[in-house]
Amino acid sequence: MTELKIGVDNGNYNTKSSERMLYASGYTMSDKEFITSDMQLFYNDAYYAIGGKRMSFQQDKTKEDDAFILTLPAIANAMRLAGTSAADILLGVGLPIDIYGAQKEAFRQYFLRDEIRFHFEDADYHCRIAECKVFAQGHAALCKYYQQLREYNNITLVDIGGYTVDVLTLHDFKVDRGSCASLRMGTITLFNAIRGELQQENIILSDALITDAMQGRIQHAEKEKIRIITERRMQRYIKELLNALRERGLDLKLPVVFAGGGAELLGQRLYTQEVNTIVILDRFANAEGYKLLLG
Repeated sequence: MTELKIGVDNGNYNTKSSERMLYASGYTMSDKEFITSDMQLFYNDAYYAIGGKRMSFQQDKTKEDDAFILTLPAIANAMRLAGTSAADILLGVGLPIDIYGAQKEAFRQYFLRDEIRFHFEDADYHCRIAECKVFAQGHAALCKYYQQLREYNNITLVDIGGYTVDVLTLHDFKVDRGSCASLRMGTITLFNAIRGELQQENIILSDALITDAMQGRIQHAEKEKIRIITERRMQRYIKELLNALRERGLDLKLPVVFAGGGAELLGQRLYTQEVNTIVILDRFANAEGYKLLLG
């Protein structure tokens, strides 16, 4: 069979692949087909509408089949792009820094499976996950950008995810292990703050619409009110995050690299006089790094 290398970032908020596929980390399960085949998965006699309501936060993803099910669409997409419906998969995945050592081997074993058969959207797929390697989130994101960043002998990486913010410092691209931390300050706290304040104004927006508002795409009768609340909350979130980083003894005047979907959402707001931001990596950086690290 064809051998394919794939990187998948199994975020609690979004799932991202090295082939730049993105969808919400959630699904609706049914014993019957849904009204559209778009993002529909059929696996083990059940139908899944992928990308619906997000799953609750899971500290240990090996306890449920959710992360595996949510990885199948990314595998199908990579196989489709490669022009095959049968393949041996070499899978690269990641874990937050604070649980990496404790869960690395269990997460690897969780994905190793033979004879995986499933139907996604309009095609049948057959594969086995022949190998799985687990890497540290954040650190992997830098791999693709090594040449771009090699001039900096000291870098603080701040990877802003949905539920965690992973932080580490590198000197000459070697990790200072004492600097590694995962802060429970992901953008879900920002979304909840925006949603709560909007609800006080009788404005009900979904996560997708709040994302649009954060990016300046607002189609609502209360457009200006939404813009003001969203911007104020984003600035407050950044201030609280920077304060938390300083409390960990980080000097933000040294070169800082931001990564992850949260950093991409905050965008240019992360370039301030308070922080020596040198680059913001996009939300696919970890997944692409996992694939590169597979060798």
